[in-house]
Amino acid sequence: MAGGLVATWFWQNKLDQKSTSRAQQTVPYQNRAPEYAGSDSCRVCHPDQYGSWHRSFHRTMTQVASPKSVRGNFDGVSLNLDGDTFRFERRGDEFWVEMPDPEFKLRRAYWRKGNEPTPMATAESGQPVAPRIQRRISMTTGSHHMQAYWLDNGNGNQQYSLPFTFLFENERWVPRRSVFLNDPKVKDWNQVWNVGCIDCHATAGQPRQRRDSLAFDTRVAELGISCEACHGPAGEHVRLNSDPRRRYWLHRDGNKGDPSIVNPARLSAKRSSEVCGSCHSIRGVVNELAWLNEGTNYRPGEDLEEKSPVMIRPRSPEARRGSYWSDGMVRVSGRDYNGLLKSPCFKGEKFSCLSCHSMHQSSPTNQLAIRMETNDACLQCHQSFAKNVEQHTHHAAGSEGSLCYNCHMPHTTYGLMKAIRSHQISSPSVKTTLQTGRPNACNLCHLDKTLDWTSQKLATWYKISPERLSAEDNTVAASILWALKGDAGQRALIGWHMGWKPARVASRETWIAPFLALLLDDPYSAVRYIAGRSLRRLPGFGQFPYDYIAAAPELGLSRERAMELWGKSQKPVGDNALLIDSKGALERDAIEEILKSRDNRVVELLE
Repeated sequence: MAGGLVATWFWQNKLDQKSTSRAQQTVPYQNRAPEYAGSDSCRVCHPDQYGSWHRSFHRTMTQVASPKSVRGNFDGVSLNLDGDTFRFERRGDEFWVEMPDPEFKLRRAYWRKGNEPTPMATAESGQPVAPRIQRRISMTTGSHHMQAYWLDNGNGNQQYSLPFTFLFENERWVPRRSVFLNDPKVKDWNQVWNVGCIDCHATAGQPRQRRDSLAFDTRVAELGISCEACHGPAGEHVRLNSDPRRRYWLHRDGNKGDPSIVNPARLSAKRSSEVCGSCHSIRGVVNELAWLNEGTNYRPGEDLEEKSPVMIRPRSPEARRGSYWSDGMVRVSGRDYNGLLKSPCFKGEKFSCLSCHSMHQSSPTNQLAIRMETNDACLQCHQSFAKNVEQHTHHAAGSEGSLCYNCHMPHTTYGLMKAIRSHQISSPSVKTTLQTGRPNACNLCHLDKTLDWTSQKLATWYKISPERLSAEDNTVAASILWALKGDAGQRALIGWHMGWKPARVASRETWIAPFLALLLDDPYSAVRYIAGRSLRRLPGFGQFPYDYIAAAPELGLSRERAMELWGKSQKPVGDNALLIDSKGALERDAIEEILKSRDNRVVELLE
């Protein structure tokens, strides 16, 4: 269908014409310009590449709501949130929610008695009551870990979020605010897809907010991350190659490529990485008003900095704390390009995202190219270590401790309710840990060891000068200190590592349960979720009953039940680093003393 876009969802989901027409009225228009041809136009000539893309989570990032795309349970479900009731229903191939008007609270913020332009129902207390409305789910976002749902609010094609998310791991609905690591005191969430998600969850998005109202006339080339998101507009490419003679001569020319389309593999390391960085980074805009109308307008192969400069350093303390560690390393997911730019490997202009990742020759989960989940990823450049990896790592060959990733790309990034590998390649450093609070790779695997233990190992193995440490850092396991006194982001990372199998094996996991129990009633819901999941991975806790969004009293009871269950299990004795006395009991006084110095500053990690 060259020269014009055919909605991808139509071909994928085989909706009838009536449904197609209805959906097009309530989602961003998928007819941005004739320069885009749509992913289905690639299928005829590139069936294998189309198939591997079609299996990816990029394709399903944003979809029109349909029986094939919706994962959540809409079969007569009724949910309550902050005293409001939400009723979910499936009507044929459509998904509906009956709920309080979400714009009511926005209007009420400006409401003054006697000034309300229209009559409003009131409760016995005399307070206005939100009118109930029915909305059809128009779009979905997410198909890997969880799925969010969007509703049209009647202002053009503006999409606002349903305040619930469906978690795949547990097959359950949870409040949308409970899947992010954000200020627990903030209850109201009002996300708008047209300006908050469009840049990276669609292809060639243009918000097109109308100047005379809050309505939108949003355009996209395609919902989701399409072929043209990485290869650029394909309208001309499809038109030219409709001539079989041209295809023949291109084939004869071998590896010279086709100048009418962008192939990231043929670009320089910098330009090919910018294709990924156009989504996987923290970026600014050159002109905000222009962006609200036309979007970024970046095309693969162009200079990304000219269209949307990457923010290597945070512009404010708030941005720093929300996305970066204090030294400027990114600490939130989906921003891998920021880490790549600061990595020494990238500075030689040969290393790129494609050195390890592949869209078309990989598993959809992490999209690592063949054998790139092994040390081959690093040894393709660092050949000097290939003959004797053990001499460099001081761990047995083939062990987790000899996997390059675990030392040089540890899980110090947070997102999607888990820890994720940092993409800023670095080396373990106690000094950096002290300066930034970022856990080092050694103590993320050896959870039972102190910072002093790590400092001594690094001095012995790599001649790194030992650091001067506090009494706590000399005597108490670093992971316990981070779990007890770290900020919410640090607690989330440690909670995840306490369930990570390599760390459990290396750290004698029988002591871990009580420290996860202490996180079961953490103020931050994401921390609680991670702790509960990790706890169930420990021996004897596989069926432990726990609901991370339960009321505070129930959370406290869960903590005590976990403590009691651990008290009956086999555990180490007489280990001061683990705050366990000679009888196998927790040193509760010491734990309470450490908890008094917890970092309780508000954390909102902007993943």
